Amino acid sequence: MPSVLDTLFLIIFILEFTVGIGGNGFIILVHSIDWMKKRKVFLVDFVLTCLALSRILFLWMTISYISLEFFYEKILLPEDLKIICKVLWVGSNYFCMSCTTCLSVLYFFKIANFSHSVFLWMKKRIHKLLLAIMVVAVFSFCKYLILKKMLTKRLVHEWILMTKNSTSDLMEVLYDVLISHIIIHMVLIIFFVVTSTSFLLLILSLWSHTRQMKLHGIYSRDSSTEVHVKAMKAMMSFLLLFLVHYFSHAVMILTYYFPDSTAIKIFAYVIIFLYPSGHPLLLILWHSKLKQASVCVLQKIKCVRDHNT
Repeated sequence: MPSVLDTLFLIIFILEFTVGIGGNGFIILVHSIDWMKKRKVFLVDFVLTCLALSRILFLWMTISYISLEFFYEKILLPEDLKIICKVLWVGSNYFCMSCTTCLSVLYFFKIANFSHSVFLWMKKRIHKLLLAIMVVAVFSFCKYLILKKMLTKRLVHEWILMTKNSTSDLMEVLYDVLISHIIIHMVLIIFFVVTSTSFLLLILSLWSHTRQMKLHGIYSRDSSTEVHVKAMKAMMSFLLLFLVHYFSHAVMILTYYFPDSTAIKIFAYVIIFLYPSGHPLLLILWHSKLKQASVCVLQKIKCVRDHNT
Protein backbone atom coordinates (compact mmCIF):
# COMPACT_ATOMS: atom_id res chain seq x y z
CA MET A 1 0.00 0.00 0.00
CA PRO A 2 1.52 3.36 -0.97
CA SER A 3 2.53 5.75 1.79
CA VAL A 4 1.24 9.30 2.23
CA LEU A 5 4.50 10.64 0.77
CA ASP A 6 4.20 8.40 -2.31
CA THR A 7 0.60 9.52 -2.82
CA LEU A 8 1.58 13.19 -2.51
CA PHE A 9 4.38 12.81 -5.05
CA LEU A 10 2.03 10.94 -7.39
CA ILE A 11 -0.46 13.82 -7.26
CA ILE A 12 2.35 16.32 -7.97
CA PHE A 13 3.54 14.14 -10.87
CA ILE A 14 0.06 14.11 -12.40
CA LEU A 15 -0.38 17.88 -11.97
CA GLU A 16 3.02 18.70 -13.47
CA PHE A 17 2.52 16.30 -16.36
CA THR A 18 -0.97 17.67 -17.11
CA VAL A 19 0.20 21.29 -16.98
CA GLY A 20 3.22 20.50 -19.16
CA ILE A 21 1.22 18.66 -21.82
CA GLY A 22 -1.48 21.35 -21.79
CA GLY A 23 0.90 24.31 -21.95
CA ASN A 24 3.10 22.87 -24.70
CA GLY A 25 0.10 21.57 -26.62
CA PHE A 26 -1.46 25.04 -26.46
CA ILE A 27 1.71 26.57 -27.99
CA ILE A 28 1.64 24.05 -30.85
CA LEU A 29 -2.07 24.60 -31.46
CA VAL A 30 -1.81 28.41 -31.56
CA HIS A 31 1.08 28.40 -34.02
CA SER A 32 -0.49 25.70 -36.19
CA ILE A 33 -3.73 27.71 -36.52
CA ASP A 34 -1.72 30.86 -37.25
CA TRP A 35 0.25 29.09 -39.99
CA MET A 36 -2.93 27.80 -41.63
CA LYS A 37 -4.46 31.29 -41.63
CA LYS A 38 -1.44 33.25 -42.86
CA ARG A 39 0.14 30.52 -45.02
CA LYS A 40 3.48 31.75 -43.74
CA VAL A 41 5.91 30.30 -41.20
CA PHE A 42 7.99 32.66 -39.05
CA LEU A 43 11.30 31.39 -37.73
CA VAL A 44 10.52 32.29 -34.10
CA ASP A 45 7.18 30.47 -34.25
CA PHE A 46 8.83 27.44 -35.84
CA VAL A 47 11.48 27.25 -33.08
CA LEU A 48 8.81 27.67 -30.38
CA THR A 49 6.77 24.86 -31.91
CA CYS A 50 9.80 22.55 -32.09
CA LEU A 51 10.57 23.41 -28.46
CA ALA A 52 7.00 22.56 -27.40
CA LEU A 53 7.14 19.27 -29.33
CA SER A 54 10.48 18.36 -27.72
CA ARG A 55 9.07 19.07 -24.25
CA ILE A 56 6.01 16.93 -24.85
CA LEU A 57 8.30 14.11 -25.97
CA PHE A 58 10.51 14.65 -22.93
CA LEU A 59 7.50 14.57 -20.57
CA TRP A 60 6.22 11.30 -22.04
CA MET A 61 9.67 9.71 -21.97
CA THR A 62 10.18 10.86 -18.37
CA ILE A 63 6.90 9.28 -17.32
CA SER A 64 7.86 6.07 -19.12
CA TYR A 65 11.33 6.01 -17.60
CA ILE A 66 9.99 6.65 -14.08
CA SER A 67 7.44 3.85 -14.51
CA LEU A 68 10.13 1.39 -15.55
CA GLU A 69 12.43 2.63 -12.81
CA PHE A 70 9.97 1.96 -10.00
CA PHE A 71 8.05 -1.03 -11.37
CA TYR A 72 10.87 -2.85 -13.20
CA GLU A 73 11.58 -5.18 -10.29
CA LYS A 74 7.88 -5.91 -9.71
CA ILE A 75 6.95 -6.95 -13.24
CA LEU A 76 8.76 -9.04 -15.81
CA LEU A 77 10.16 -6.76 -18.50
CA PRO A 78 13.13 -7.30 -20.82
CA GLU A 79 16.30 -5.38 -19.96
CA ASP A 80 16.46 -4.00 -23.51
CA LEU A 81 13.18 -2.14 -22.95
CA LYS A 82 14.66 -0.20 -20.04
CA ILE A 83 17.79 0.62 -22.06
CA ILE A 84 15.74 1.84 -25.05
CA CYS A 85 13.60 4.00 -22.77
CA LYS A 86 16.73 5.49 -21.19
CA VAL A 87 18.24 6.29 -24.59
CA LEU A 88 15.02 7.91 -25.83
CA TRP A 89 14.76 9.90 -22.60
CA VAL A 90 18.27 11.30 -23.01
CA GLY A 91 17.63 11.96 -26.71
CA SER A 92 14.46 13.94 -25.95
CA ASN A 93 16.40 15.87 -23.31
CA TYR A 94 19.11 16.78 -25.87
CA PHE A 95 16.44 17.83 -28.38
CA CYS A 96 14.70 19.95 -25.75
CA MET A 97 17.91 21.71 -24.68
CA SER A 98 19.03 22.35 -28.26
CA CYS A 99 15.65 23.91 -29.14
CA THR A 100 15.81 26.14 -26.06
CA THR A 101 19.32 27.25 -27.01
CA CYS A 102 18.13 28.00 -30.54
CA LEU A 103 15.32 30.12 -29.11
CA SER A 104 17.71 32.09 -26.89
CA VAL A 105 20.13 32.70 -29.76
CA LEU A 106 17.28 33.71 -32.04
CA TYR A 107 15.94 36.17 -29.46
CA PHE A 108 19.39 37.69 -29.14
CA PHE A 109 20.01 38.22 -32.85
CA LYS A 110 16.48 39.44 -33.54
CA ILE A 111 16.33 41.93 -30.67
CA ALA A 112 19.88 43.02 -29.86
CA ASN A 113 21.30 46.03 -31.66
CA PHE A 114 25.05 45.97 -32.26
CA SER A 115 27.04 47.48 -35.09
CA HIS A 116 29.97 45.06 -34.83
CA SER A 117 30.81 43.32 -38.09
CA VAL A 118 30.86 39.84 -36.50
CA PHE A 119 27.36 40.35 -35.07
CA LEU A 120 26.00 41.55 -38.42
CA TRP A 121 27.69 38.69 -40.26
CA MET A 122 26.21 36.07 -37.91
CA LYS A 123 22.79 37.76 -37.96
CA LYS A 124 22.58 37.32 -41.73
CA ARG A 125 23.37 33.63 -41.30
CA ILE A 126 21.02 32.93 -38.38
CA HIS A 127 19.44 29.94 -40.15
CA LYS A 128 22.84 28.26 -40.56
CA LEU A 129 23.71 29.04 -36.94
CA LEU A 130 20.55 27.40 -35.64
CA LEU A 131 21.15 24.41 -37.91
CA ALA A 132 24.69 24.13 -36.52
CA ILE A 133 23.30 23.99 -32.96
CA MET A 134 21.01 21.11 -33.92
CA VAL A 135 23.85 19.27 -35.69
CA VAL A 136 26.03 19.62 -32.58
CA ALA A 137 23.20 18.14 -30.51
CA VAL A 138 22.91 15.16 -32.87
CA PHE A 139 26.65 14.44 -32.83
CA SER A 140 26.71 14.81 -29.04
CA PHE A 141 23.87 12.32 -28.71
CA CYS A 142 25.82 9.89 -30.89
CA LYS A 143 28.81 10.41 -28.59
CA TYR A 144 26.57 9.63 -25.63
CA LEU A 145 25.52 6.34 -27.24
CA ILE A 146 29.18 5.39 -27.75
CA LEU A 147 30.57 6.43 -24.36
CA LYS A 148 27.67 5.65 -22.04
CA LYS A 149 28.06 1.87 -22.00
CA MET A 150 31.84 2.02 -21.66
CA LEU A 151 31.82 4.52 -18.78
CA THR A 152 28.99 2.76 -16.99
CA LYS A 153 30.86 -0.55 -17.01
CA ARG A 154 33.98 1.15 -15.63
CA LEU A 155 32.07 2.83 -12.81
CA VAL A 156 30.28 -0.39 -11.85
CA HIS A 157 33.60 -2.22 -11.83
CA GLU A 158 35.14 0.39 -9.54
CA TRP A 159 32.16 0.21 -7.21
CA ILE A 160 32.34 -3.59 -6.94
CA LEU A 161 36.08 -3.49 -6.23
CA MET A 162 35.54 -1.30 -3.18
CA THR A 163 36.37 -3.50 -0.20
CA LYS A 164 35.84 -0.80 2.42
CA ASN A 165 33.23 1.87 2.85
CA SER A 166 35.82 4.47 3.65
CA THR A 167 35.23 8.13 2.86
CA SER A 168 38.21 8.29 0.52
CA ASP A 169 36.97 5.35 -1.57
CA LEU A 170 33.47 6.79 -1.68
CA MET A 171 34.67 10.25 -2.70
CA GLU A 172 36.87 8.75 -5.41
CA VAL A 173 33.94 6.88 -6.93
CA LEU A 174 31.67 9.92 -6.71
CA TYR A 175 34.36 12.00 -8.38
CA ASP A 176 34.55 9.48 -11.24
CA VAL A 177 30.76 9.57 -11.55
CA LEU A 178 30.76 13.36 -11.77
CA ILE A 179 33.57 13.53 -14.33
CA SER A 180 32.03 10.77 -16.44
CA HIS A 181 28.65 12.49 -16.65
CA ILE A 182 30.28 15.83 -17.43
CA ILE A 183 32.16 14.20 -20.32
CA ILE A 184 29.03 12.47 -21.62
CA HIS A 185 26.79 15.54 -21.34
CA MET A 186 29.35 18.23 -22.18
CA VAL A 187 27.09 19.63 -24.91
CA LEU A 188 24.46 20.56 -22.31
CA ILE A 189 27.04 22.67 -20.50
CA ILE A 190 27.91 24.28 -23.83
CA PHE A 191 24.24 25.05 -24.45
CA PHE A 192 24.00 26.64 -21.02
CA VAL A 193 27.08 28.79 -21.71
CA VAL A 194 25.69 29.87 -25.11
CA THR A 195 22.35 30.83 -23.57
CA SER A 196 24.05 32.66 -20.69
CA THR A 197 26.24 34.59 -23.15
CA SER A 198 23.19 35.54 -25.22
CA PHE A 199 21.46 36.74 -22.06
CA LEU A 200 24.43 38.87 -20.95
CA LEU A 201 24.87 40.38 -24.41
CA LEU A 202 21.17 41.18 -24.52
CA ILE A 203 21.56 43.04 -21.22
CA LEU A 204 24.47 44.95 -22.76
CA SER A 205 22.32 45.80 -25.78
CA LEU A 206 19.51 47.04 -23.51
CA TRP A 207 21.96 49.14 -21.48
CA SER A 208 23.36 50.69 -24.66
CA HIS A 209 19.88 51.40 -26.00
CA THR A 210 18.74 52.98 -22.71
CA ARG A 211 21.84 55.17 -22.57
CA GLN A 212 21.21 56.41 -26.12
CA MET A 213 17.62 57.27 -25.20
CA LYS A 214 18.73 59.25 -22.14
CA LEU A 215 21.26 61.16 -24.22
CA HIS A 216 18.37 62.27 -26.43
CA GLY A 217 16.30 63.25 -23.39
CA ILE A 218 13.92 60.26 -23.52
CA TYR A 219 13.33 58.61 -20.13
CA SER A 220 10.22 56.52 -20.83
CA ARG A 221 10.20 52.97 -22.17
CA ASP A 222 9.77 52.48 -25.90
CA SER A 223 8.82 49.35 -27.86
CA SER A 224 12.45 48.25 -28.25
CA THR A 225 12.99 48.39 -24.50
CA GLU A 226 9.83 46.36 -23.87
CA VAL A 227 10.95 43.70 -26.34
CA HIS A 228 14.38 43.54 -24.69
CA VAL A 229 12.81 43.09 -21.25
CA LYS A 230 10.42 40.34 -22.40
CA ALA A 231 13.22 38.40 -24.08
CA MET A 232 15.42 38.76 -20.99
CA LYS A 233 12.64 37.43 -18.77
CA ALA A 234 12.25 34.39 -21.00
CA MET A 235 16.01 33.74 -20.97
CA MET A 236 16.33 34.27 -17.22
CA SER A 237 13.50 31.85 -16.50
CA PHE A 238 15.17 29.26 -18.72
CA LEU A 239 18.54 29.66 -17.00
CA LEU A 240 17.05 29.33 -13.52
CA LEU A 241 14.94 26.31 -14.45
CA PHE A 242 17.95 24.82 -16.27
CA LEU A 243 20.01 24.95 -13.07
CA VAL A 244 17.19 23.41 -11.02
CA HIS A 245 16.66 20.80 -13.72
CA TYR A 246 20.26 19.58 -13.72
CA PHE A 247 20.63 19.84 -9.98
CA SER A 248 17.82 17.27 -9.81
CA HIS A 249 19.69 15.15 -12.36
CA ALA A 250 22.80 15.24 -10.16
CA VAL A 251 20.75 14.21 -7.11
CA MET A 252 19.10 11.40 -9.06
CA ILE A 253 22.46 10.07 -10.27
CA LEU A 254 23.89 10.02 -6.74
CA THR A 255 20.89 8.08 -5.40
CA TYR A 256 21.93 5.06 -7.48
CA TYR A 257 25.00 4.69 -5.26
CA PHE A 258 23.19 4.88 -1.94
CA PRO A 259 20.65 2.43 -0.52
CA ASP A 260 17.18 3.43 0.68
CA SER A 261 17.08 6.57 -1.43
CA THR A 262 13.64 6.12 -3.03
CA ALA A 263 12.13 9.25 -1.47
CA ILE A 264 15.06 11.40 -2.62
CA LYS A 265 14.84 9.92 -6.11
CA ILE A 266 11.12 10.68 -6.34
CA PHE A 267 11.77 14.24 -5.16
CA ALA A 268 14.43 14.62 -7.89
CA TYR A 269 11.92 13.48 -10.53
CA VAL A 270 9.40 16.03 -9.25
CA ILE A 271 11.98 18.80 -9.76
CA ILE A 272 12.87 17.47 -13.23
CA PHE A 273 9.26 18.10 -14.29
CA LEU A 274 9.49 21.80 -13.35
CA TYR A 275 11.42 22.82 -16.46
CA PRO A 276 9.27 21.27 -19.24
CA SER A 277 6.05 22.04 -17.33
CA GLY A 278 6.73 25.49 -15.88
CA HIS A 279 8.61 27.25 -18.68
CA PRO A 280 5.77 26.97 -21.27
CA LEU A 281 3.48 28.88 -18.91
CA LEU A 282 6.05 31.68 -18.65
CA LEU A 283 6.43 31.77 -22.44
CA ILE A 284 2.65 32.08 -22.81
CA LEU A 285 2.67 34.92 -20.28
CA TRP A 286 5.46 36.88 -22.01
CA HIS A 287 4.76 36.09 -25.68
CA SER A 288 2.20 38.54 -27.07
CA LYS A 289 0.57 36.14 -29.55
CA LEU A 290 0.34 33.30 -27.05
CA LYS A 291 -0.90 35.60 -24.30
CA GLN A 292 -3.62 37.04 -26.54
CA ALA A 293 -4.72 33.55 -27.57
CA SER A 294 -4.85 32.39 -23.93
CA VAL A 295 -6.97 35.42 -23.00
CA CYS A 296 -9.40 34.61 -25.83
CA VAL A 297 -9.67 31.00 -24.67
CA LEU A 298 -10.35 32.07 -21.08
CA GLN A 299 -13.01 34.52 -22.24
CA LYS A 300 -14.75 31.84 -24.30
CA ILE A 301 -14.65 29.43 -21.37
CA LYS A 302 -16.15 32.12 -19.15
CA CYS A 303 -18.91 32.82 -21.71
CA VAL A 304 -19.76 29.11 -21.98
CA ARG A 305 -19.83 28.78 -18.20
CA ASP A 306 -22.06 31.84 -17.82
CA HIS A 307 -24.37 30.54 -20.55
CA ASN A 308 -24.72 27.16 -18.86
CA THR A 309 -25.46 28.73 -15.52
